[in-house]
Amino acid sequence: MIPTSGDRAKDNDCYVVYLLDEAGEARFLVEKLEGAEVQGKWSHDGKNFTEEKVLATSQLSDFTVYIQHYYRTWTFYSIGVWRFLRYRWSRWPWIRVTFDRFLQSRFNKKELARQARMDVLEHVLTETMKDRNFQTHPTTLLTHFYSVRWVHRPDKDELMNYYTFMLDALKESGDLQGTEHHGYKLAPRALNTVSAFVQEERRHGDNYKIQRGIFWLTIALMFFGLVQAGAAAYEQWLKPPDTFTGTLGGQPIDLTRH
Repeated sequence: MIPTSGDRAKDNDCYVVYLLDEAGEARFLVEKLEGAEVQGKWSHDGKNFTEEKVLATSQLSDFTVYIQHYYRTWTFYSIGVWRFLRYRWSRWPWIRVTFDRFLQSRFNKKELARQARMDVLEHVLTETMKDRNFQTHPTTLLTHFYSVRWVHRPDKDELMNYYTFMLDALKESGDLQGTEHHGYKLAPRALNTVSAFVQEERRHGDNYKIQRGIFWLTIALMFFGLVQAGAAAYEQWLKPPDTFTGTLGGQPIDLTRH
């Protein structure tokens, strides 16, 4: 049995070869090639390979080769020899896995914002409006908010615990209900909770707009006040007089500004 997950799967680099019939059903699992014979197991339903069988290489033209390449934790599929050879020559599995590891490394370094209680409840409400039987689990929530890459993060257990506690808290408050398969679904009370939250947010937004308007009005009044104070100071101390009486070179003068 080839492991497809966990630490053991990280060392995978092996192939499983099937022969498909004209209808595209897997009929033969190749185990060994000896001389002009192909040894393996035959399947009558395309799923269970239990019957020992030997095919002559001359019979291979009646089938299509289907190859599964287990590489690291990935599985690559090739139908036909030429497609397999193209994958092999281009080293596509190695390129794909290496690039994915690069993306995962960047994702692991990214700090994930944890969603608030109402964000989770609104998500469940939205999905329930689409499907009345919708239910969620901590894993599906994590995948929705962060994609499947969360599974390979070092802090995946912390994330799982956080959203498990979040769902339990919403269940305790009566906004969610438990399901038979350890899931959570929306309770009728949740609609009132979300409505109250939306109204409070709208009220908070209105208050913010009012406070912002008062702030800018105060700034405008201060500006006009400064302008008036500047004008008064100019009139009082800086404006030249309309008339000047004095002497110039010992001669009395009387000047008037027009």
